[in-house]
Amino acid sequence: MPIHEFKCESCDYEFELLIMNKEELEAVRCPKCQSPECNKLMSASNFSVAGGGQGSSRAESTGPNVKQHSCDTGSCTSFNLPGYK
Repeated sequence: MPIHEFKCESCDYEFELLIMNKEELEAVRCPKCQSPECNKLMSASNFSVAGGGQGSSRAESTGPNVKQHSCDTGSCTSFNLPGYK
């Protein structure tokens, strides 16, 4: 299901919404203060990876390892996803 996380820039409220199309995404308003100033957040995914005939292998439940650093073009973010090489 396309459930998206948002953060209201007016009141800092974080919330989730089921968004089915582009029109719904463009019409998002904060459920707490009704402000249209809401930013979509990046969500961590939860998935399993099949293991080549040896059963299944689960991605670690610790979630992705996110590192932020500075580079020539500004601020950069890199992700290390458990279970993905």
